[in-house]
Amino acid sequence: MAEKGVMPHESTECDASSAGVALDSLFPLPFTPFEYYYLLEDRPEYASTFPVRLQSRGMLDRAAFSQAFTLTVQRHPFLMARIEYDRRDWPRWAAGDPPPIHWAKLPADPHASAFSRAACSGLQMTIGQAGDLIDWEFVFHHVAVDGLGAFQFIMDLFLAYDHLSLGSAGPLPWRKVDAARLRDRDGHQLFKQRLRLKDLFRLLRVTLPLNVQKAAIVSNHDHDPTTGEPSHAPDDLVHHLSEHETSELSRIAAVHSVMLHDLLLRDYFLTLDEWNRGTTEARRPIRILVPTNLRRREDYRMPAANVFSFTFLSRRARDCRDRAALLDSIQDEMAEIKRQKRGLYFEAGLRIFCIWPALLRWSLSRPWPFATAIFSNLGAGLDNVPLPLHNGLRVCGDLAFEGGSGAAPVRPDTRVSLAIHTYAGRMAICVRCDPRSFHRDQRRALLDAYVQQLRTTIETES
Repeated sequence: MAEKGVMPHESTECDASSAGVALDSLFPLPFTPFEYYYLLEDRPEYASTFPVRLQSRGMLDRAAFSQAFTLTVQRHPFLMARIEYDRRDWPRWAAGDPPPIHWAKLPADPHASAFSRAACSGLQMTIGQAGDLIDWEFVFHHVAVDGLGAFQFIMDLFLAYDHLSLGSAGPLPWRKVDAARLRDRDGHQLFKQRLRLKDLFRLLRVTLPLNVQKAAIVSNHDHDPTTGEPSHAPDDLVHHLSEHETSELSRIAAVHSVMLHDLLLRDYFLTLDEWNRGTTEARRPIRILVPTNLRRREDYRMPAANVFSFTFLSRRARDCRDRAALLDSIQDEMAEIKRQKRGLYFEAGLRIFCIWPALLRWSLSRPWPFATAIFSNLGAGLDNVPLPLHNGLRVCGDLAFEGGSGAAPVRPDTRVSLAIHTYAGRMAICVRCDPRSFHRDQRRALLDAYVQQLRTTIETES
């Protein structure tokens, strides 16, 4: 899943042709190194997919929604594209067909939570209904899109449905998109610039520890993974903070003159440090992967794509003993990450490894993970959709959205992924744990430990 980012919305009205280029002239398109990385990481037991789950109440007009879905997916070619290979055996995108909608009764079949990108489009969608309650499950493949691109698609979809279900006149109220920009989706790359000595130093500083220094693994406290649920079992748990708790955390961040993102990340380090204390993993550094957006200003007219990279923050147990000092250090490092555009250096490392794809495959088969855990802050995802408000909830046609959740995929030994969503004044904390390593009670205990850490912050730092 992706770090917080907002798609600029323009009120310009346009129709489905606003993608600006015919698909037969757009494809084929060669993979970027980051897309290739996610393709290599895709495996049956650890699919490179991420869900976005929404809940709403109201009556759904299926005919209007099906039409909205067809029109919207045509604006985002990578959600339809299939994978083929060129003569050098390098993957590339080719034109494909729109994915189907799976209609289900609640509780919905969780089959869509893991699918192979090699066989399917970049999106699977399941709609589960029971009376006026509707569960929406969008499962996106990271090869095709990042979290920001996913919300770009969702925004367009519900704007189209709102327009069509209400029988509104005129063209659909979509912002302009230019599919031709997909050809330059990795135009941000570091190697298009003149490399300086400090760039090479930063490149080594980012990539070397990932391949030579073993990060801590979130301990399962000697749980036997063979006694856990099957690997396909749903593994996301969600806790909703109250409006008071949400506003208090924002206020405390302001008091400390730090970003709320940094405060939430600090408490994640504290939670993982306490969780691992007394285990063999406690002697290794905790390394948290934080997705970072590489889009340039002109890229925000691009359809949904994967234009993110990774940054990593590492702290040892001794660094987590002083809450204030830890927060200050995270604030300083996050500011440095943004100033140096450090995500470019991880992407540049992948680009070098892709010169010899076997080298990248070797790197991904190393006996330790890139990161201990993953942290994503999606901010106000649903609140960014320019739909009417009623009683504090976004309304689309006859539907009122009550909330949403989702988290980035876990990897072998990167066992925990935590994502923050804020909607209607409340923060939702979604934790995805590897069910092969943790049973459900442990997953709940880990989520509860993070919630308690946030409450400690509210009680002691206000």
